[in-house]
Amino acid sequence: MHRSSLTLFARAAAAGVAVISLTACAATSGANWTYAPLGPTPSAAASGAASTPGGSPSGEVIEVSTPAENPLVFEPATLDAPANTDVTISYTNDSSVQHNINVFNGPDSSAPSLGATAIVTGPAATEQLTFTTPGPGDYYFWCDVHLAAMSGMLHVQ
Repeated sequence: MHRSSLTLFARAAAAGVAVISLTACAATSGANWTYAPLGPTPSAAASGAASTPGGSPSGEVIEVSTPAENPLVFEPATLDAPANTDVTISYTNDSSVQHNINVFNGPDSSAPSLGATAIVTGPAATEQLTFTTPGPGDYYFWCDVHLAAMSGMLHVQ
């Protein structure tokens, strides 16, 4: 190649890098991010249990809430339900912090999810989750936003 061809090639490459850099900078100015909760993605198909986030209450209804004055807790944090029964957890977030409830098919978050509500910000934001309880045992639940910092236990008898 001739020297003038190399110079022209180098200038074209530099111009291309400059355009890509400017485009990348323009795409990151301002608040161009989206919220993605930490933790596993709930999947009813993976657990084999039917779950209906936001569905109509079915069977036994269990009320759970997060109060405005204590925005990082479930009240109550211990739930009771009969085994092999359709239950609906009606979760109300009365705080101004984003929350949901995700119930696992085991004693910790490494188990498959039985289902989860949508993440909502209160006050008075209610979501429902309907699923069939497994056999007797203790089943962990948490908030997908706050993970183990906001958790509880479902006792199935």
